[in-house]
Amino acid sequence: MGHVELPAAATAPRKTGVWNIPVDDSVVLVDDVKALKHAVHDEMERMGCGFYQRRTVAILGLGNVADAVEILAIGYILTVYEDTESKISPWESSFLTAAVFAGMLAGGFFGGILGDIYGRKPVLLTTLAINAVSAFLSAFSTSIYWLIFFRTLAGLGVGGVVSSLFALCLEHVPVSARGRYVTILCSFWMVGSVLTAATAWLMLGNDASGHRILDISWRWFAAVVGLPSFLCFLLTMWYVPESPHFLASQGKIQAVTEVLQYIHTLQESARRVQFKFTDAVDKSEFQKPAVGSLQQPEDRRRAGNAVARAMLDPERFRGIARLFHQPHVFGTLLLMLCAYCLSFGSYGLSTWITKLFQAVGLSNPFANAFLFAGANLPGNLISIYLIDVVGRKQLLSAAFFSAASCTLLFAFEVEGSATIVVLVSCMFNACTTAAWNAFGVLSAETFPLEVRTTGISLVNCCGRIGAICAQFVNGFLVGPPPHIEALLLVVTSVMVAGGIASRN
Repeated sequence: MGHVELPAAATAPRKTGVWNIPVDDSVVLVDDVKALKHAVHDEMERMGCGFYQRRTVAILGLGNVADAVEILAIGYILTVYEDTESKISPWESSFLTAAVFAGMLAGGFFGGILGDIYGRKPVLLTTLAINAVSAFLSAFSTSIYWLIFFRTLAGLGVGGVVSSLFALCLEHVPVSARGRYVTILCSFWMVGSVLTAATAWLMLGNDASGHRILDISWRWFAAVVGLPSFLCFLLTMWYVPESPHFLASQGKIQAVTEVLQYIHTLQESARRVQFKFTDAVDKSEFQKPAVGSLQQPEDRRRAGNAVARAMLDPERFRGIARLFHQPHVFGTLLLMLCAYCLSFGSYGLSTWITKLFQAVGLSNPFANAFLFAGANLPGNLISIYLIDVVGRKQLLSAAFFSAASCTLLFAFEVEGSATIVVLVSCMFNACTTAAWNAFGVLSAETFPLEVRTTGISLVNCCGRIGAICAQFVNGFLVGPPPHIEALLLVVTSVMVAGGIASRN
């Protein structure tokens, strides 16, 4: 039978849900959870895109801003750390820049699994809180080792944010608009990148005459970078409900109704719909709160106990095994390789960009790093226009090879024109931005709903490994003594490998 929509009786009493919204104008009868998922899909397609989708993506985009700030901030801190603190060795520098990615490795892995079990929203809120608190505490670090610890903790939050962020975006918009909205979500990385560079230039950098703009410690900068995470936490808690697709997959039919009614109201739609199981087997579902609301203490206690059990139960990891069986195994492996290569190249260069500019003799590395960050804009514009025209895979492959060409040109111009060095660096950043946008959509669409955040988290974990490797390779090659040409040739080779993998 699937699902059937029936008009509600004109004389029926009007019920209200958690959001105080009428829920009885029409009834959609479903046979089972599978039919409920199809019904939710149809309802989201009928709803289209409007104010709710734009607001949700803007709020989730702030989470992407927060991630960018957390990841990139340490490169700027590293540039001035020794001005006020003790000297650090190249290995300590490498551990410091790798710390956030090591945390992201663990956070992405467990965050994805828990997101598929307990919901996207509670995982997102928890990891955003970890981000904000860790950033603030890092400002009070008394040694390089405490700073490494707090940056690792921040990375734990960043890794957990990513999978739930993209899953929520993907599942709050119609299928026909997913490519555009996920690309817009990805583009908020540019906002975070530019915001970080501008804040670092203001708080840590010099003006045109070579004097400090603000004569303050790096600790103020470290504390400020936690603000986007805190703001996103509040806005998500207040304005972003749990994914209706996730709720449907869990059979939480009353929660699905309430979320969709909330969306319809924000869209100023006159449509009111209520979902019901035809056999009414589990009426208790109508009283269960939506996953992620957890408004009662008992709900929170049960959720906490469930998380603890999940971490100890090997059965909870069965979703990972699905990714390595047909028909998903080939796509999973290629995405893992692409994630490794893209993270190695993009995070490797962006984290060390001020150090690289210093090493090649640029007079104002913070100002040039701001230009480097601004190059995200053309990369986003190109990807937004081309992603649905040429396709995700074609755009990803072209961006990989273009980025490799840029680093090769950089390597040949290390001793040459400063203008060309900055220009090809900006072109590299634009290309990797386009690659990340294409990769974000491709990875989100490759995996089925039931293991989507697990799949995204798995490929992101490979990306974290690539980023960690890049920090140690770059830390050694930046020196002293510096081997800039060798560093750039390594990045070129890795990006070519990613381009080849993305073509399959």
